[in-house]
Amino acid sequence: MLMKELARHIIAVANKNSLSITNLKLQKVLYFSLQTAIKEKIYKKEKLEKIYDCPFRVWRYGPVVKEIYDSYRIYGANPIIEDERETILFQPLNDTIVYLLKENSFDLVNRSHQEKFWRKNEMHIIGWRSNIKYSLKDIVKDV
Repeated sequence: MLMKELARHIIAVANKNSLSITNLKLQKVLYFSLQTAIKEKIYKKEKLEKIYDCPFRVWRYGPVVKEIYDSYRIYGANPIIEDERETILFQPLNDTIVYLLKENSFDLVNRSHQEKFWRKNEMHIIGWRSNIKYSLKDIVKDV
């Protein structure tokens, strides 16, 4: 599961740079890092399709990969304390990841709420979640 590997990579980058990361922030950094990878053509289309093996869903606080959220939900709103390792495949994203990790979590949430796909599907959120899935194209419709 490459999305899970990207999440682990993001946690490793956070640790290496002494930056705190919660599940909420992980989800937003994951989303905007993937968006950057697409926008800046860091990976070929075929590679992106392999990386994006678990979709984001439209949730109350922006895009979330449910499987990754579930892996780290034991931390609640507290920082994730995991000893993860960077993956060579995702090192081209490190500058973007560090930049995003330094952002306020709710600024990232608000930014994700400005995305057309999220706004178009916000009405499907029941409680905190929906099962509406983002395609790779949906991640960059505004870009």
